[in-house]
Amino acid sequence: MRAINRAAVLRALKDLGSVSRAGIARHSGMSQVTVGSIVADLLDRELLVEGDEAPSNGGRPSRLLLLNAAAYAAVGLKLTEDHVVGAITDLEANVTLEATRPLTGRTPEAVADLIAETVTGLLKESGTDRHRLLGVGVGMAGVVDGTEGVCRHSPFLRWRDVPIGALVGDRVQVPVLVENDVNTLALAERWFGAGRGERDFLLVTVGRGVGLGIVADGSLYRGAGGAGEFGHTVVDGSTRVCTCGRTGCLETIVGEAGLIAAAREVGNGRRPRRPRDLGDLYLAVEDDPDLRNVVEDAGRALGRGIANLVNLFAPRLVIVSGEVLHVSSVLVESATAAIDDHVFPGLEGSFEVVAEPLPESAWARGAASLVLSEIFETPTRTQLDLLSALGAGGGA
Repeated sequence: MRAINRAAVLRALKDLGSVSRAGIARHSGMSQVTVGSIVADLLDRELLVEGDEAPSNGGRPSRLLLLNAAAYAAVGLKLTEDHVVGAITDLEANVTLEATRPLTGRTPEAVADLIAETVTGLLKESGTDRHRLLGVGVGMAGVVDGTEGVCRHSPFLRWRDVPIGALVGDRVQVPVLVENDVNTLALAERWFGAGRGERDFLLVTVGRGVGLGIVADGSLYRGAGGAGEFGHTVVDGSTRVCTCGRTGCLETIVGEAGLIAAAREVGNGRRPRRPRDLGDLYLAVEDDPDLRNVVEDAGRALGRGIANLVNLFAPRLVIVSGEVLHVSSVLVESATAAIDDHVFPGLEGSFEVVAEPLPESAWARGAASLVLSEIFETPTRTQLDLLSALGAGGGA
């Protein structure tokens, strides 16, 4: 019960910013005595600091409380098929330092070694005391069992049932959390980004693949494992073979490989310019009507798929994100129009669509948020392990 109350106090600080003890009690529904006891504990652990005096209504003035973002750190890593992107953050997910390292081996042991080396390097270069490290988050594409820290299936690394969380944990000696990379981004948006304050929203990522993160009633929805494989939903007009080995997947229309292939087929290959990647393609649509049509068609397919999601989940917010969306707005504009055309009439006007381009480092920040979110969530076994590592007065 004390752990639940502690999380509620931290969540109130996250929601309200600077607030008095009485304000926390009103926000959380706890008694002021309970809040006072929890706050004293969190001050000892240096998770909170006292600021200016709170406005007084005639009683004894009290100090406003603030989350001490610099007190502890988290490391997040985005694992791809050929490199690892790492970032170290404070408690507000502000990135202190980033690092990118090539993946020289794909065996689970080689990857775990590289992750551990990256963590050590980030701590050393940033001057962060290892005792201040809450934990390590790892985000990767594929089907991931976050509860067990097991990669069930990675199409890029060709892994099956790899306990990557335990392998990394043995090397770094702090709690290690592993999750699908899009889910880590959704958590970052939930606590620190566009989804802050929203209890129901969808995050759709468009890039090499098409991913989906689902936040329902304030929590990440994982299903029985692997929820969110939006790119592998079946759509009309898709005849290309997907990376999963099947045809009909949305990803073959909207994902990088499918879009580039479609663009190169325009004009039967007699084009003076053949886009090499999504950035090149998005840039070319501004002055090439044929390529613009290709991207608009993909956007319409994406929009129809998102409309189906809206009809199913009725979110307040839909975030469409991707590394190169800043190059052109054509894909998102086309998708948004298709959403409006196909969403159930009763849901019209009940949600907002937001486009949010992101740098590759955002994926590492998302992985760090996997650790940070545990501090604010209703306690799980992992959160209890994290908080037990925070000795009174900041010791390990």
